Amino acid sequence: MSSRRRILGFAVATLCAALAACAPSAYKPIEFGSTEKSAEEAGPIGGASLDQRRENMTRMYKDLVHFRTSLDDAEQRGDRATSVALGYFIDAYIGMHLDPMLAGEWQSRHPELWGMDADLRLAKAEVLVHMRDRGRADDVLDEIATRYAGREDMLVHYPIGSQSPLGKAMALIRAGE
Repeated sequence: MSSRRRILGFAVATLCAALAACAPSAYKPIEFGSTEKSAEEAGPIGGASLDQRRENMTRMYKDLVHFRTSLDDAEQRGDRATSVALGYFIDAYIGMHLDPMLAGEWQSRHPELWGMDADLRLAKAEVLVHMRDRGRADDVLDEIATRYAGREDMLVHYPIGSQSPLGKAMALIRAGE
């Protein structure tokens, strides 16, 4: 009886393997590490979609400026509970909204968006410094240095309300100014 079960098990396994080989590609597992680009990166961006991206980036930049101001105000008041709660909120905002937007590389290369992209990344690093998360801030600054290698003299909006070269802005944030 046990040899019958083994033969039957082998037959079922062989049949499953044959069916899997014949299955349409839609049912096969996705290949991880694929070099295929997303539709957004593959196609040219312009017109209404470019305007929408610019508007989203501007809004997020303003949000980060407000977060930094709120963190400063809470620190000046000595309100540690508000600083901690606001830190949790900002961390969630960055993870849910900002990081997915900054994940692609195309906006760092797009001539109409690379300045805003650099401003957003600098603002993120500055907010992380104000949240006392120096390690993540340094990671963001290292990523900026990699993405914008050779463009360190590009003007960015840092400190807030003025302009300075990207290299100087990164040095100021690293120094904690």
